[in-house]
Amino acid sequence: MRQLLLILTALLACAATLHGEEPEERRKIVFTPQWTSQCQFAGYYVAQEKGYYADAGLEVEIKQPSTSKPAIEYLKSGESQIITMQLAQALCEMGKGAPLVNILQTSQQSSLLLVSRQPVKDIRDLRGKRIGCWKTNFAVTAQAADHILSLQIEWIPFIQNINLFISGAIDGTLATSYNEYYQLLFSGVELNEEKVIRFSRIGYDIPEDGVYVTREFYRKHREMATKFAEASRKGWEWAAAHPEEALDIAVRYIRMQETGTNIVLQKYLLEETLRLLHDPTDGRMTFRLKPESVDQANRVLLEGGILEKPVSYQLLTEGHE
Repeated sequence: MRQLLLILTALLACAATLHGEEPEERRKIVFTPQWTSQCQFAGYYVAQEKGYYADAGLEVEIKQPSTSKPAIEYLKSGESQIITMQLAQALCEMGKGAPLVNILQTSQQSSLLLVSRQPVKDIRDLRGKRIGCWKTNFAVTAQAADHILSLQIEWIPFIQNINLFISGAIDGTLATSYNEYYQLLFSGVELNEEKVIRFSRIGYDIPEDGVYVTREFYRKHREMATKFAEASRKGWEWAAAHPEEALDIAVRYIRMQETGTNIVLQKYLLEETLRLLHDPTDGRMTFRLKPESVDQANRVLLEGGILEKPVSYQLLTEGHE
């Protein structure tokens, strides 16, 4: 009887593999968000806490990146199988030969801001100014706009804080509407719409955060990738329906990672991140990447001298949309 059970178990494992399913020991996934722990990634923390990944048969390790090593490097080295990154970044990496597949699109709007020390009527008023930007490749859309509009901005790199702006060392800084914008407010900087340029309102509303895998991983482990995407979507939907509880879950995870922050900032960060999940045209959370968004991103990056040729929607999604 024991031998019969062993034979049946082996046959079932072989059958699962033939049908594209992964044996249990291969269902472990290392997931790396694009930045250090914060409520920008609350949906994934919720999916882990609520057991959505486990229910899908996945053992997920959430491995936050360092500030000096972007998530794409974890993917390229094989340290992580799934990462988040911005759409414009993904197109740039694909333009350099990285075979990426988008399996889930959370952001449906751009969060990118340019905060000026002095009131401005137009982004062209910042021509030739010293503007802070992230060392990581989060500034690609702004740099494309710089090229398109011939702004000749002097980009001053920073890692993760607003000290350059507060110290007066730069004329302006790039920021996100969910993070650095609130950091500036909480530090006492007086901001109004005359000092804040929203890229979403000047023709550069490119959706940002999505979930990516390599094309090799997707073709070999499509079921795992799909289950991860579905469980993550459930996590974000639960977070949107229960924002206070989602904040508690995320803050517990952030503290476990010993990331310096405060709950007030994380509350505003979560509220804005959840707003960005909604399509601005109909207010729905679709979690899908729209072809027109890819077209717009291609146009901006091509005209901005970032891409040499467009990346097709079909290639980016591997036809699963």
